[in-house]
Amino acid sequence: MYEEYKNYVLYALPLVVLITNRIPYVGKFLRIINTLIHESGHALMALISNGEVYEVELFGDRSGAAIVKTKGKFSMLLVALSGYVIGSAFACLMFFLISIGKYDLVIYSVAIVALLNLTFLVRNTYGIFWIITFIVVLLLARFYLNDFFQFVFTAWISAVMLFEAFYSSFELVIMASRKPKTAGDAAALAKITGIPAMVWALFFVLQSGFFVYLSIRLFF
Repeated sequence: MYEEYKNYVLYALPLVVLITNRIPYVGKFLRIINTLIHESGHALMALISNGEVYEVELFGDRSGAAIVKTKGKFSMLLVALSGYVIGSAFACLMFFLISIGKYDLVIYSVAIVALLNLTFLVRNTYGIFWIITFIVVLLLARFYLNDFFQFVFTAWISAVMLFEAFYSSFELVIMASRKPKTAGDAAALAKITGIPAMVWALFFVLQSGFFVYLSIRLFF
């Protein structure tokens, strides 16, 4: 019944995300979705590379931190790379699930990531509050929205993740141009490899742009 409207929703997504992300308080709350996936990427890679994960922190200004212990420079390199890459790749995967009509799997996938963080990693007060609230929103969407509005909801939160990953990588470029040592993951990679932070920041822009392209290709 609503199939003809789905393309209109997709066309409108960039504008909708731009508007909702800039709404005071609401925008920052939404954009933490990307922070959750980004920091989860760091934590996951630390575990894969035989490191340890002590804690993940999420903050109201949409920043976050994964406190990990790694074994050797190569492990440090993988962990530093993983946040932006996994953040973009995860959003693209969600769009793939949307493209085949698996809206419930999108909601469950994001909810499982949030629940695992709540159970094992996130301990700061705001982070706990945010995750509980977000899980409630996800469950309400899963059980109270019809098929079309689940499509709208999942496309929306996936677009928030995808575009926020792209936008935050541009922010990293600006930071790297002004104060390279404060440029987050790019600064960490520069310290490990000796390659300038700006190069890594541009790499993050390119890879996030690539996943935006792949996501668009799924529908058009």
